[in-house]
Amino acid sequence: MIDVLERVGRGGWTALAAWFVVVVLAAGYLAPVAAQDIPKEVKEGSKDLDVPYEGSHEGVLRAMFEMARVTGDDFIIDLGSGDGRIVIAAAQRFGARGFGVDLNEKLVAIANQRARRAGIAARARFFVGDIFKTDISRASVVTMFLYPEVVLKLRPKLLGSLAPGARVVSNEYHLGRWRPDAARVVESPGGKEGVVYMWVVPAKLAGLWNWETGYPGYFDRTLRYQAKIKQTFQDMTGEVELELEPMRIHDAVITGARVAFSATGEIDHLMVRHDFKGTVKGNQMTGTVRLSGGVRDIVLPWRAWRARDIIPSRP
Repeated sequence: MIDVLERVGRGGWTALAAWFVVVVLAAGYLAPVAAQDIPKEVKEGSKDLDVPYEGSHEGVLRAMFEMARVTGDDFIIDLGSGDGRIVIAAAQRFGARGFGVDLNEKLVAIANQRARRAGIAARARFFVGDIFKTDISRASVVTMFLYPEVVLKLRPKLLGSLAPGARVVSNEYHLGRWRPDAARVVESPGGKEGVVYMWVVPAKLAGLWNWETGYPGYFDRTLRYQAKIKQTFQDMTGEVELELEPMRIHDAVITGARVAFSATGEIDHLMVRHDFKGTVKGNQMTGTVRLSGGVRDIVLPWRAWRARDIIPSRP
């Protein structure tokens, strides 16, 4: 197993905010039952569906769980769940809860039978259904092993339904322009290499934000700021106006519900760098700002409010 991308994104952040994990791995886990235990007629019948059945091997499953950092607090949804091995393995190994969805009725029946046999039916359930119509909002991890065109079609649903900090893990196929936060090359028992990708769902930051801050000992007035933020997935750009003087946003990072960015500009003939760090919740950002450069280093509380959206992130 070779790591090819463990730290992706500006600033090298790999912290995963709000341990929600959305597992969209529509394959399987070798622990409860091997792939050869699936009746031939069930495998053959799945060929007529959008994504035929194919089980993921142990190395892929291990990589997915490690990259998503699955724990007993997670709720996992497996889109295209096949024989149920991913949700069953998560329940057995970590005590997680969740469910899987698949169009193949016989595979769903097999998955539920396996969960009952393993004594975890209360924590791992499987349903016949359309993955595009399935409510995934409660998932903290989503897993999938789907065709590339299906994965891309799911992207707006993942971004729109999942809470910031939820993790999405995909075996083999990526989400296009949405850059993965991590990726790992995995070698199969037969020597063939595959890739597992992981994304952290970012908070929605695009919009017009306002805040005020006083700097004791330096400035005899309250300073007013306005930030115009644009966002594409986990990337943000824009500028901060300080008393109507624009400062370009730089070193910006969005990781789940956490955000950090900097802006440097002039205050009363002093060049001051601002480093903001905080958490996004709805239309509020709360955290701290560190001032440095032309003033002594100081860390102050910071709270901003969103006035309106400008350009939403593109799905």
